[in-house]
Amino acid sequence: MSFKIFSLQLSGKIKPVSVIEKRRAQLADDYTVFQKTESSDELKAFLELEKWVNSDSFKNKKKEIEGLSFRGSKEEKELKELGKLKKLSAIRKYFKTEGSQDLTRFEKERESEKMKRYYQLLDYVKEGQFEKEKKEITAQVFRGSVEEKHALEFKKLARSAGIKAFLELEGSNAVRKHEQLAESGKLKRYVDLKYSPQLDKGQKTEFKKLSSDIEIKAYFKFERSKKLKLYRETSGSHNLTRYLELKTFVESADFKQREVFLKDKKKFEKSEAFRKFNDYKKLAADGTVKFVLKFEKSALYKNYLDVKDSFDLKRYHELETLTQSDEFKKQKAWLDDKKRWEKTEEFKKLQQYLKEKARPEYVNYFKYKDSADFDCFRKRDLVFDDDFRGKKLDTEKWSTCTAVADKLLGENYAMPGDLNIFTKGQNLKVDNKLQLQVKKEKAKGKVWKMPAGFVPAEFEYTSGLVSSHASFRLVDGIVEAKIKFDPTKQVLSSLYLEGEKAGARVNLLEMGARNNLGTSVLGVNGKVESSGLEISNLKKGEYIFSLEKQASAFTWKINEVEVLRVENKDFNQPSHLVASSLLIEEIQASALPLNFEILWIKCYTIK
Repeated sequence: MSFKIFSLQLSGKIKPVSVIEKRRAQLADDYTVFQKTESSDELKAFLELEKWVNSDSFKNKKKEIEGLSFRGSKEEKELKELGKLKKLSAIRKYFKTEGSQDLTRFEKERESEKMKRYYQLLDYVKEGQFEKEKKEITAQVFRGSVEEKHALEFKKLARSAGIKAFLELEGSNAVRKHEQLAESGKLKRYVDLKYSPQLDKGQKTEFKKLSSDIEIKAYFKFERSKKLKLYRETSGSHNLTRYLELKTFVESADFKQREVFLKDKKKFEKSEAFRKFNDYKKLAADGTVKFVLKFEKSALYKNYLDVKDSFDLKRYHELETLTQSDEFKKQKAWLDDKKRWEKTEEFKKLQQYLKEKARPEYVNYFKYKDSADFDCFRKRDLVFDDDFRGKKLDTEKWSTCTAVADKLLGENYAMPGDLNIFTKGQNLKVDNKLQLQVKKEKAKGKVWKMPAGFVPAEFEYTSGLVSSHASFRLVDGIVEAKIKFDPTKQVLSSLYLEGEKAGARVNLLEMGARNNLGTSVLGVNGKVESSGLEISNLKKGEYIFSLEKQASAFTWKINEVEVLRVENKDFNQPSHLVASSLLIEEIQASALPLNFEILWIKCYTIK
């Protein structure tokens, strides 16, 4: 009796096979969904959305929006500032004046031709221009006058060498050609070669040729001439400007008229100054002029002017426009709204995220994303399996002879003392499970006896056997089988791995006279020697027995619970599967046929 098996069953760690198979089926379905979800564009979009929801920018935005309020906001400050401006005396007086009849009349008349003329004449008289002109007019004579001086200055400038040179060369062909050559590539090339620190033979030849060029020689001759020097000095000079001004002046009709004026004895009475003074006295007595002058000096108008272009008025209009705008009203309503966060695009996206996060395929994805639950699919390759769904044995997978018998005779044989002979499949029944049947019936077969060899014999019992030696051998990996555990002591039913070494087996399960998991070898005395875990106290029923082989390491599990671990180099060899039922003790015919039931077998290699 195994206390380990007893305690595992008692503690509930060995769960019913139905629970395990249901979980496995669900895990397979979940894996299918996981794979489809993992490769979908929808998941990529969702993960981007999740990244955004968990980002600092989103959290800060949410905090910012939820922390908003009208109190203390920029909008509240702007409304308060506008209220203060509306109460200012200067602002109120400004709006009292703005648009009034007096201001309208004033602005209209102020720009009239009459007022323009009055202000002109006022400046003319008050600023002393009138008196100045009067004195100037009466004092002016031609002899010793400015006009006389200008005439003399003009004649002097006309005789100067610079003016003469300028008048001769300005616009001439000589200057035009000289300036064209100055901008030419020829002259630039000559200068570059001349001031180059080192010339090659070709450049020296080119420089010599350019040095002899008629145009270049003429250019430098003219460039060094005194006349060109005078022309350039005079061009743009004050003397030239003055000369041209005086020429225009002394040759003008005004100058000549001025000369006549200076010689006139009654020139003041005929003057414009005399006429302007008379016009000024008339306009000063006009009613419209008097109104404009009075309003212009009023306190209201002075306040109007002070405020009109002031920062306060500009700010008043800015705030009034701002606070009356739809955008401002909308923002104020937004700040007053206690549920503003729920109305944001960010909130909508958050709700979308939460809704999508609850989708079954995403719940499934995140459940398994970082778990090892799918390692059974990812890290295993199914290399051999049979669920016995058909009505007959799959002969491409199974042979009904042992490997040795198939090689020697092509049919099974018995060893001395065996009570049954293994038939060629007659004792196998397939119908959603494999049944190896022990039957009470006469049969002929052969027995191996030394030294005679294979000797014909008759048997009272028959049984069944299957082997994968012709189709599959496992080097390293996992073997799993769902088997009905229902031992009968007269029959030894086994599912095991067998290699080339005769008599050496790794038993996935052995039940009947012996109930154990482990290894067995054929001793020198011909008796089987077993080692492993005795499982006689395992409750009857269906179990998933599994064996994992990694080189010389072997691990057994019952319903996914590890029960035995063995290290044995003697069994580290490629092995095939064998299932058989061997009658080892006479049994009543009424108890037969006896079935060894295997519901499925699966073999995996580990990646």
